[in-house]
Amino acid sequence: FQYSKYIRRAVLLHAATARYKTTTLMQHDSGYDQLNPGSRLHKYLGAAGSSPGRPGGSSMSPMSVNVPSFVPQFARMQMENGGGGISVPPPQTTSQFQASAEEFVPQDHGGTIYYYQNQTNRSAQPAQPYDGVLGSPDHQQEASVLVNTGGAYAFQLPAHHTGKFRPKLAATNPAIAQFVSPDLKMELMSRQLAMKAKPEASLYPDLPQAIEHMRDVVPLEAGSVKPPAGYQQSVYKATSARDGVHYVLRRVHAFRPINAKAFGPADAWKKVAACHVVQLRECFATRAFGDNSLIFVYDYHPLAESLKERHFGRGGGTGGGVTMVDSMTGAKILSSYSSGSAGGGGHGAGSGVPELLLWQYVIQLTAALRSIHALGLSARSIDISKVIIMGKCKLLLAACGVQDLVSPDHQQAQQLQSEDCVALGRLILALATGNQHAARRDLVNASLSLVSTHYSQDMKNLISIMLGANPRKTVADVMPMIGARFYHHIEALQSRVDLLENETARELENGRLFRLLCKLNTIVERPEYQMDSSWSETGDRFLIKLFRDYVFHQVTDQGKPWMDMAHIVSVMNKLDAGVSEKIELVSRDQDNVIICSYADLRRYIDVAFAELQRTTIPTHQQGGRAGGGNRNH
Repeated sequence: FQYSKYIRRAVLLHAATARYKTTTLMQHDSGYDQLNPGSRLHKYLGAAGSSPGRPGGSSMSPMSVNVPSFVPQFARMQMENGGGGISVPPPQTTSQFQASAEEFVPQDHGGTIYYYQNQTNRSAQPAQPYDGVLGSPDHQQEASVLVNTGGAYAFQLPAHHTGKFRPKLAATNPAIAQFVSPDLKMELMSRQLAMKAKPEASLYPDLPQAIEHMRDVVPLEAGSVKPPAGYQQSVYKATSARDGVHYVLRRVHAFRPINAKAFGPADAWKKVAACHVVQLRECFATRAFGDNSLIFVYDYHPLAESLKERHFGRGGGTGGGVTMVDSMTGAKILSSYSSGSAGGGGHGAGSGVPELLLWQYVIQLTAALRSIHALGLSARSIDISKVIIMGKCKLLLAACGVQDLVSPDHQQAQQLQSEDCVALGRLILALATGNQHAARRDLVNASLSLVSTHYSQDMKNLISIMLGANPRKTVADVMPMIGARFYHHIEALQSRVDLLENETARELENGRLFRLLCKLNTIVERPEYQMDSSWSETGDRFLIKLFRDYVFHQVTDQGKPWMDMAHIVSVMNKLDAGVSEKIELVSRDQDNVIICSYADLRRYIDVAFAELQRTTIPTHQQGGRAGGGNRNH
């Protein structure tokens, strides 16, 4: 293999020590006079003129490891002018190169030989303090200063304690284990599609194009909901023109606040920031729908569905998902998580929720009520149609604060909070029995008898306490019944955290390597810069081009493309870290061979990219040209 051949040549260099023992790197510096006058390296080295201190010596050979120490043009000019800000490392002799080469240990992985730094030799060398200059010549003398990963730069297998989270197909297809699992990826992609979706225009001709600063209004329910007592309500998704973030708009039909003081409760709800409560962001009145409507703006949780949709299906024609259109492909998608599967997750209408899942619901709902009651507020929205669920079992209280503005209740806070506990008992009883009306007065005794038959005594006691006649009940009263079940819930949360951390580790390198590739490709083979068509082919940029070939254009001895993702990832990570390890860059005509470190290459890329940035015209002032980049005026 081409990559292994170069490193093996360095490792086995001791066999040729006798041949080169009288040769040093500086003695080959006169090879400049033997270069092909038409080569790019000849033009590059000759740009600053001949140096009077250049000694004579033998000619350069592409197969020679002892090549001149490369000094960039800007560094050589400062040296000739007496600048003190640049220090050049001393010439490296053959014995020194041999000693550094012996620090690599070959290891065979799947038939490919990789070379890793010897940890024994590295541990024997004292670490030097870092002075904050990445890739400085002083750091090039001590490889242990910059290399802090043991020489292994590609993604390793997941940690042992996360092995239980390996994808199902990882045993037959090991490549799957290197990327995010398909299930999680599909879930996240579906949420992204839901955020960007737009309404089908033919189905909603009367939908306003904008509501105040909200744009791209999309209905999230098949129709408006008219509660038995109160005002009719509708739910929409919209994008704010102020920050570009997606929000949920809950509209109260035909309602107009009396005065500005009526919005006082909304200010109190804006301060509620709990993980199980959908946060209220704004509240305003509008006539965008042709009437006086009150709009509540909440955080948007894409593809969330209510407990009613998840466990009781989408019957009745209300509360179900609506058809939306993908803004890019035109594909039709549903607005809620369980796309058409009644009962969502296998819990159909008429069947109770498993007790283990029901206790998780209880813990989350009581945590939400505890956060609300601690601020002196009451939810007044504990209902199977107002509690939404994200993913598998994360619950959030929605529509909080609506009743405080629409139907103010001047009872004491203690009484309103006690009513929240009663509403919680009704919700749990409905989920346990699979009947939305299980808490009705004529059915409550039979429902409790059903709970005592299929659930634990703690569950029955919890429901009984919540539905009891005690006017001063609080969420703290259910703590004895929850008991040690908190531990199971915490363990489930920690397992979820381990799973997501394991999935994130597989994509750890993507962001920074992508940014580095963007820098690299804005420099390499740039057709023109500042009216100079050879800018990307001269100076330090020429080495960047050779490095691009070294990473992506490797070939075998037969001239066939050599494709190895491990080589690409390893080299790009070394470049991003700016390590002092040196590589051999060969021009396409095989006439020029340059030994250069990753630290130097990283510095050249940063300098060239900063040069481009200094003369870049903002995007809003001009557009780019295909094939020619952005022309500066």
